[in-house]
Amino acid sequence: MPEKNKERLKEITDSIEQGIQSLFQSDRYAQFLRTMSRFHRYSVNNTMLIYMQKPDATLVAGFNKWRDQFSRNVMRGEKGIKIIAPTPFKKKIEEEKLDPDTKAPVLDADGKVIMEEKEIKIPMYKVVSVFDVSQTEGKPLPILANDLTGNVKQYEIFMEALRRSSPVPFAFETMEPNTDGYFSEKDQRIAIRSGMSEVQTVSAAVHEITHATLHNYEQARLAAAKSDETAEPPKPKDRHTEEVEAESVSYAVCQYYGIQTGENSFGYIATWSRGKELPELRASLETINKTASGLISDIDQNFREVLKEYDSVLEQFAGDVYRYTASVMEPPFPLNSMEEEVPATVEDLKSGYGKDTRAAILNAAKIEGAASPDELLRRLDEIEKIYPPRETEAVYLLDNAAYLYLKENEDGYGYTLYDKESLRETASGFVDEGVSSIPTAYEQALVVEHLVPETSEKVSLDILSKIAAVREQDVQKYIRKNNLGDHEQAEPEPQTASDQPKAANMLPDAPEQALDEYLMPDSDLTVADLEACGYLDGDLLPLSKDRALELFEQDLTVYMIEDGSVSMAFDSDEIQAHSGLFAVRREEWEESREFSAAIEDWMKHQEQREAAFLKTSQDAFAIYQVKDGDELRDIRFEPLSWLESKGVSVDHGNYDLAYTAPLTDTGSTDDRLGELWDRFNNDHPADYHRPSLSVSDIVALKQNGVVSCHYVDSFGFQEIPDFLKPENYLKNAEMSMEDDYDMIDGVIDNGKNPSVAELEQQAKTGQPISLLELAEASRRENDEKKKSVVEQLRNQPVSREHKKTAPDRGAEMER
Repeated sequence: MPEKNKERLKEITDSIEQGIQSLFQSDRYAQFLRTMSRFHRYSVNNTMLIYMQKPDATLVAGFNKWRDQFSRNVMRGEKGIKIIAPTPFKKKIEEEKLDPDTKAPVLDADGKVIMEEKEIKIPMYKVVSVFDVSQTEGKPLPILANDLTGNVKQYEIFMEALRRSSPVPFAFETMEPNTDGYFSEKDQRIAIRSGMSEVQTVSAAVHEITHATLHNYEQARLAAAKSDETAEPPKPKDRHTEEVEAESVSYAVCQYYGIQTGENSFGYIATWSRGKELPELRASLETINKTASGLISDIDQNFREVLKEYDSVLEQFAGDVYRYTASVMEPPFPLNSMEEEVPATVEDLKSGYGKDTRAAILNAAKIEGAASPDELLRRLDEIEKIYPPRETEAVYLLDNAAYLYLKENEDGYGYTLYDKESLRETASGFVDEGVSSIPTAYEQALVVEHLVPETSEKVSLDILSKIAAVREQDVQKYIRKNNLGDHEQAEPEPQTASDQPKAANMLPDAPEQALDEYLMPDSDLTVADLEACGYLDGDLLPLSKDRALELFEQDLTVYMIEDGSVSMAFDSDEIQAHSGLFAVRREEWEESREFSAAIEDWMKHQEQREAAFLKTSQDAFAIYQVKDGDELRDIRFEPLSWLESKGVSVDHGNYDLAYTAPLTDTGSTDDRLGELWDRFNNDHPADYHRPSLSVSDIVALKQNGVVSCHYVDSFGFQEIPDFLKPENYLKNAEMSMEDDYDMIDGVIDNGKNPSVAELEQQAKTGQPISLLELAEASRRENDEKKKSVVEQLRNQPVSREHKKTAPDRGAEMER
């Protein structure tokens, strides 16, 4: 066994040497540094072994450690990562006892040397297997620390941690654009160019700190002379070696903290390493590894210390906020004691929820007799630089080839991957429970999808609108291909007044002005049709035969209904042979892509849906939410008092109409608003695919023909009188439709349900007509001529020779 272990060790060490030599002759150097940053406490040998076997590894441990300490199990079929582990051999020996001062042997009374027993450790090593977290499953790992990414989060604290980790002081100066910074050995100081981005500043600072640590030859000479006056001063390294070490350490440290420094070119590495022997190359890697590891440890420790020092600032501020609000509010407000409220406020600030504290300050400032809140707001602005508002969604561009979209929802963080060229989805999923930040969700999404991008940058959320547009095109293409529309989508031609009567048969159906309705899988059928066939459970939705075949091809489960009984269709032949009604489970339909795509299509018809809400004769409600995109992120989820303090008005143009429906709740306006708040936060309708009702949303109510708009504020609702102007939006909705066909008539209300014949006669006399009403009249009259699909099915003769006996639900369970 010892011989076998020696052979394995030799085999592995030989592969390490080959790996080191090839590392500098290829473009793999940056990838090695990324691996090294994740395992900065490991030796160069083990870092190289992990890099060669699994370069995307993020956290490794042995089989038993995963099981016993982390409650995770290595998945079946996973191969271990071979590394070298120390297994020191203990041995007891006898040796002469030496005098601690003279170092001479100690003698006993007889003049003999006294021997003493001593235990020594003989260093030995063996090959062991470890496994990456991506090779395990089980209990989610605890979140150890927040990552830093993009524009460096908590930048001020991070820079202070860097200052404390630097062996010499550094300051900012004006420099030429091609110089990011320098280390002055003469003055023992570092200078960084002012005006750079946060990422570039951090990268430059770490680079120069490395120079000050490794290449401060004057300090090294003084230190050597202090311990041994005869010692030779350290020999300066050549400039190329110094730059390789500084740039490598900077890159590794930034990678450890998730700071993406962009495309780093190490093309000069091959030239620098040419002619160098293996010991020299290994020594450079060990120097880089040791320096990066030490700097990371120092930054981590100093970062924690700075944050701890800042706790007193947060506690003082939270106390001042409490006293300010309590001074103007009458009992029973505030409800909590100062001892309870201050820690809660501090935790909110640390978690990025400073907007709640801002809302409390601004609300208190409105009360008569309140002092100016300006000083508190200024201090809060400074705090939010340290603890910025937390992100809820982000998009990353990976290797300039794919977009990774991350979004927080009620179940945690979900992600979707899109191809950069086609903007179409390639993968999606959820990260582990317990993830509490976008950067951590980003790392876990990469692990789940087995991605190791060489470059990654955060990009604007605006790309989501382009992705949505492509998805809409795909949906429409699918609808046309499968004849899901009621009418052929013909491209209209410009028409004269005399040609307009023909339009009823030539134009596509205009979106009917109606409130958002539940999207049935078959628009020609209702639940009543299913009940008429004797099925009353309510968990199924009816389908015609053609629609059943379409959904069956989409892998949805189709059921056949006959005399109130239900059986599952196992192939298309059974569907073809069945002469009755079909159905699909409501839950499965609501989870289908087609259902989601149809709901997303609602958002493409803002004006028509708004016009339907304003024109409806029944009580109804509409929910408006701030449009997606970075340009409006400053007003999203902000209370009304904050908008007023910034001089920002509530603008209809900044909002999307998210949902409309009949208002079935009873009671006062406040009662109805309260019911809607509860429903759209705790039990929203299945066809509502938007975020829960939140601060900055607007709820419009139509009660007895009167429309009122209410801003969702930090505390209750605030009425916004001028948000909607019905006469303008009704006109815009119709004109946007008619403008597509050059048939604007300028009339808002064109009468009560005119017939096609009446509109044709009006056109013949040369009067302008509404294209919207013409399309509606055509559709209305066509619908009246349609025969009930259920009635048609009932009147069809039963074809006995082709009918199969479908298994009942009990038989299905036995399969």
